[in-house]
Amino acid sequence: MLKGTSSGISVWQELLRLVVVIFGVITLSFCLQLFTGTDPAEMIVRKQNVFATEEQIQAVREELKLDAPFHVRYLDYLGGVVQGDLGTAIMNRRPVAENIREVLPVTTILIVLAMLWVVLFSIMIAAASVLRKDKAFDNVTRIVCIIGICVPSFWLGLILLTVFAVRMPVFQVIADGSLKSFILPSVAMAFPITCISIRVLRASVLNELNSDYVTYARARGFTNGQIIYGEVLKNALPPAITLFAQYCAALFGTSALVESVFSIRGLGIYLMESCESMDVYGISGSILVCAVLFVLFNMAADLLSSAVCPAYGRKRI
Repeated sequence: MLKGTSSGISVWQELLRLVVVIFGVITLSFCLQLFTGTDPAEMIVRKQNVFATEEQIQAVREELKLDAPFHVRYLDYLGGVVQGDLGTAIMNRRPVAENIREVLPVTTILIVLAMLWVVLFSIMIAAASVLRKDKAFDNVTRIVCIIGICVPSFWLGLILLTVFAVRMPVFQVIADGSLKSFILPSVAMAFPITCISIRVLRASVLNELNSDYVTYARARGFTNGQIIYGEVLKNALPPAITLFAQYCAALFGTSALVESVFSIRGLGIYLMESCESMDVYGISGSILVCAVLFVLFNMAADLLSSAVCPAYGRKRI
């Protein structure tokens, strides 16, 4: 009963923290629109007519209520965000939310696939490295991980594209939207994160092996493999889950280079195009979505870590 109550409090604390952080992110997103030094009304008018007069710009400014007091504009923006309205993009004069809805699923598929590789290979290789600590497999893994951490994803993507799409035409050079076309970019995204996760998980497992319950299990005759796969790996997962969630969320905002290499039109490309066009509504909308996803992923990581390893949840309370 006590355990259930504590868990309930923890969830409510997480939700309260989530609301506060998202409110702060929305406020920062609004401030971004104000303090970039770009006049959206001028950008909109001059996009249609380079020789637009000041009167035409002022008319658009009044139409968009850009000359309203700060608190009026802030409350309008806050109300719009609550209703899913992120403004109208300067680039194509369509709702920003609609633009993001078009590209977000593509990036989501790409990142989900990348994270599947991360989970699959991180756990297998980290556990194998611990079982073969300081042997050939562990040493080779260490060297590959150090190199892999330093490799930029877009550069690895170019190598994969050259080898597996140009030299050996197993995959297509330009993505056609099929699941197969996401394999190479997801591998390029996953490789550096997998290398980091392997090192973090290996260190966490080794630290866990010094615990008293491991000594007790050894005294009862359990093998290292039984101990690691049976209990230690589960207790060592929270640091890797936190790292996994943070990288997963960060990829939504940093996927532009990999998407460019593989000609995939996702959220990263949309954010990059918005920056090139100085589309403040597109930029702030994309950043807001990425920030909210980052917060949600961190919250999910905390809850998942508490579920997988109850000791982690008790430490947080």
